[in-house]
Amino acid sequence: MGKNKKKFKISGKLIFNLAVAAISIYLIIYFFVSDDGLIDLLSTPGSFSIGWIIAALFAYDFNIIIDTFVTLIFVRSQYKSFRFIDALKVSFVGVFFGAITPSNTGGQPMQLYLMSKMKIGVGFGSACMTQKFIVYQIVTTAFSIFAVFAKFEYFQSAFTGLWSTLFIVIGFTVQIAVTALFLIVSFCKGITHKLIKLIYKIMKKIKFIKNPEKKAERLYTEVEMFHQSNKDLFKNPKVLFWSYFLVLIQVIAILSVPYFIYISFGMPQIAAANGQTLATFFDFICIQSFVLFTSNLVPLPGASGGAELAFTMYFGQFFIIGGINKIKPAILLWRFVTYYGAIVISAPFSYFTKGKKADDEQKRELEKQNINAN
Repeated sequence: MGKNKKKFKISGKLIFNLAVAAISIYLIIYFFVSDDGLIDLLSTPGSFSIGWIIAALFAYDFNIIIDTFVTLIFVRSQYKSFRFIDALKVSFVGVFFGAITPSNTGGQPMQLYLMSKMKIGVGFGSACMTQKFIVYQIVTTAFSIFAVFAKFEYFQSAFTGLWSTLFIVIGFTVQIAVTALFLIVSFCKGITHKLIKLIYKIMKKIKFIKNPEKKAERLYTEVEMFHQSNKDLFKNPKVLFWSYFLVLIQVIAILSVPYFIYISFGMPQIAAANGQTLATFFDFICIQSFVLFTSNLVPLPGASGGAELAFTMYFGQFFIIGGINKIKPAILLWRFVTYYGAIVISAPFSYFTKGKKADDEQKRELEKQNINAN
């Protein structure tokens, strides 16, 4: 019995997860109990309107519904039996695992696993999810570039020091670079093959990566399948139009959340009383796009720390007016709607990925057997 007992090991992954949890808990407590925090706000009667907070929740949930329709459009191009409820499960699984993993990296693999359980081919599912991500990336990057030009003076005013300047410039550069890379992979077959050859050479030199030939071969196969799916997509202009149109609406829904919080706190009236220009819905969605591309630079689940810093940097002047300071409760409510609340509503859908660990262990065992046989 004693021999079968597994020793508890403190791994790097465990330390990382505990550190992220500690940061998240600290930030929640800080924005709750510190001066001008959420508790101070709640103790003041009529300090905010719950109706506008509910509107913010609806806006964010609407983004998930749109994501469901986009998934449905892509998958139904080949699998006509794929239902709305199936697409909804895939979207919520992506929200949950994306939220709890660094840089949103865990969402797509778990979506692919769930789709494979729904009898969707892994290659086709991977092509669909990659295309969907590319559409989202192109729309968000295009909107960010548009927002920079539309609100250039405001964007320029955010460069208050060396660190804030680096934070903004690097964040914007990384977003454009990632979009450019995916566009190259999508449309430049020759360059993509050269990139795979380079990756293969690097894997060969790094000795601890097993079977680099097999991994490179799999990359070639997936890229070929993706290029074919990409060609099929461009043969269907209707699917192309609706995917880009719906993702644009989705992005606007995500970006609109801080504006509803701004109205909820009565900040337009406070700004008017202090002789300040009122911020419009358009102002807020443009500025929120700056928050997103800047905070995405932080490679932690939910960009913890970076998101709060970026929100303060860009929205501070709208929530701190005269002697009134509502930036802390605004950050907490924004994070609750777009991150912590999203985890809570999507967590039950993780049940549909049950059995993933067992399947992975079976695959690893089969791989070992194949290696030993060779």
